[in-house]
Amino acid sequence: MKSEHLTTLNMKPELLAPAGSKESFYAALRSGADAVYMAAEKFGARAYAGNFTYDEIFECADFAHVYGKKIYLTVNTLVKENEFGQLREFIESGVPDVCDGLIIQDLGVASFFRKERPLIPIHASTQMSVTGPAGASLLKGNGFTRVVPARELSFEEIKDIYDATGMEIECFIHGAMCYSYSGQCLFSSILGGRSGNRGRCAQPCRLPYRLSGSKEKTETYPLSLKDMCTLEILPDILSAGAVSLKVEGRMKPPQYVAGVISVYRKYLDMYLSGDEYAVDKKDLEFLSGLYVRGDLSHGYFDRHNSRDMVTIYSHGYNGSEDEASDRAKTLVSDDADNPYVGPLKVRMSASFKIGQNAYVTASCVDPEGKEAYGYAGGEIVSKAEKASIGTKDILKAFKKTGNTVFVTDDHLMDIDVDDNAFYSLKGLNQLRRDVLDDLMKNLIHDPVQNEGALTQVPDTDKQSVRRSVIADKTCSILIGTYEQAFAVAKAIKENILEESFRIYLEESLIMSDDADEIFDLFGKEFREDVPVYAALSFIRRKGDDLKKIFSLLEEGSIDGLLIRNLEDLAVFSKKYSERIITDFGLYSYNAEASGFWSRYSGIRTMPLELSGNEMSDLIKASGNVTEKVIYGRAPLMITAGCVRKTLKSCTHRSGFETIIDRKGIGFPVKCDCGRCLNIIYNSVPLLVRSHFDERLCGRIEFTTENADEVMDVFRVYAGIKDINDIPHTSGWSNRPVS
Repeated sequence: MKSEHLTTLNMKPELLAPAGSKESFYAALRSGADAVYMAAEKFGARAYAGNFTYDEIFECADFAHVYGKKIYLTVNTLVKENEFGQLREFIESGVPDVCDGLIIQDLGVASFFRKERPLIPIHASTQMSVTGPAGASLLKGNGFTRVVPARELSFEEIKDIYDATGMEIECFIHGAMCYSYSGQCLFSSILGGRSGNRGRCAQPCRLPYRLSGSKEKTETYPLSLKDMCTLEILPDILSAGAVSLKVEGRMKPPQYVAGVISVYRKYLDMYLSGDEYAVDKKDLEFLSGLYVRGDLSHGYFDRHNSRDMVTIYSHGYNGSEDEASDRAKTLVSDDADNPYVGPLKVRMSASFKIGQNAYVTASCVDPEGKEAYGYAGGEIVSKAEKASIGTKDILKAFKKTGNTVFVTDDHLMDIDVDDNAFYSLKGLNQLRRDVLDDLMKNLIHDPVQNEGALTQVPDTDKQSVRRSVIADKTCSILIGTYEQAFAVAKAIKENILEESFRIYLEESLIMSDDADEIFDLFGKEFREDVPVYAALSFIRRKGDDLKKIFSLLEEGSIDGLLIRNLEDLAVFSKKYSERIITDFGLYSYNAEASGFWSRYSGIRTMPLELSGNEMSDLIKASGNVTEKVIYGRAPLMITAGCVRKTLKSCTHRSGFETIIDRKGIGFPVKCDCGRCLNIIYNSVPLLVRSHFDERLCGRIEFTTENADEVMDVFRVYAGIKDINDIPHTSGWSNRPVS
């Protein structure tokens, strides 16, 4: 296979390596990475990686930029309102300014950076679950220059994004894979208070589960995906429009980083050379033994899902740090041959004349063949009263270049020192440091400057209109089944709840064979007092037909939309922004984020993970997050995988399965076959009695409930039934996530 083109966006494809420590950073560059992504000690989505102090980031940035390499900083966690002071301190530290881009999940954080540091390139994290060109275009219009799409996308879907936007596309090509769409997982958060959105995932997907009713006796791991390895399909990824090839692994040791990067460097160079592209099986075998979970697969690039992608009967790693191959260990040794970032030989010339200021000059040739210079002046050289300094003393001090990019030796130094001269050892070391620092400053390439548009300014007049249109209900009810619809209609007609209502109908219900009867049930007469909204899918993929939704809006069968993903928000907000409510998965952790969403919608929904106190902070700061789930099963995972297909067989009929964990707890799984999507729900519903704040509209969400269970929920809120009669959790209300 020969490459038909070498670049997209006229950029040479970039091999992007992970680094959770300084050792991994240096291993990555020495093994051929073009760029490295890392995190500071806060705001990175791998909180348990070593991560970097500010001084270490400055050091790494200097090292990388000397060689024309790049570093990207991950600021890809959701930031609570009370943490924005820390974010400002982070900006004022100067650390973001030395980076070539910031990888961000929280749109409030992105807006903040666009205001405070508009020239720093902003990249959309895969945590944003970008699945199509409309969502990517929305981000581009708000200053993003690069997008890391959801890992679940196909070649065709990636190419669609590139063709429509011209944005830089960064794709994962190797490493561990989440079972859920990234950014759409609350499993770890609800079970142990460790949020994946905050970089602290406890990986419940790696635990054993069985399908309810299954006779399988062997322990199974249906949520544990094999590691991705795309060596064989690398040309196809590049042809789809990817300019940055990203290796996962900030939690992995340096041996892993060096081993994986060295292999992909070999094959990326092979592709770029135009030579026949052929993968050596020995390289695949090497990767298969290097910290791999179960086995390797191509990921989702060439399939929507597959049983073959899952480590059904094994979830552990092959290999360990102690068992890493000699090949990988050699790559990170100090004696390794490093053709990509070899040390720079420095020539020095120094003068130590009694009665004059000491000085030293330094020069070297940079990796691009250009000469650079440095200078440092010191204190006055005195006459020795006891021991004098000589050429050997100076040479010894100047050769201690330490952990820098420089090396020197006796034959590279010209020392002019008077007989009987004295200069302190401390002074010699300071001269060496100063001259190398000055040389480094003249070598470093400045980070890329961003010419993207500044964040758009909200239209405040339009926002006030939106609030008057849809923010006048005190309760909303989400319906997922035909049976629930009839129970809800009956309860409202019988005035069991003394509230004003808004109804949400799940998209899967609207698209079902029962849709006509549902719309007859919630007809125009009914909707004079009870508006009906369509609750659109959590994920929007290529091929989903939205014509019916547009038609229902135009004909007045639905009054608005509950939107859960960027793609739908971009599509529908062009015409119906005043009729849009953004759901909890379009995260408003902070006032900046809610302000961003307010440009495209009328109402925002509280994130599920915020505690009562954190909601208070958000309400005080923003005043425009006005809906909150008070009852319902939290969606713990939104996934392109299918547990029914993995553990049983595909029936192509939507419905529910149940997976049971090792403690015997069952988790309902909605198999939405219309979109080939699974939603794994919590074992029990969230249930809190109050709306928490009079400014909030409380939302009741029905998923698995039958008619009797629907009525029981209503009776709790009517004060007829005790809350403890329904198995439930209070969720995150009194338990802030870390």
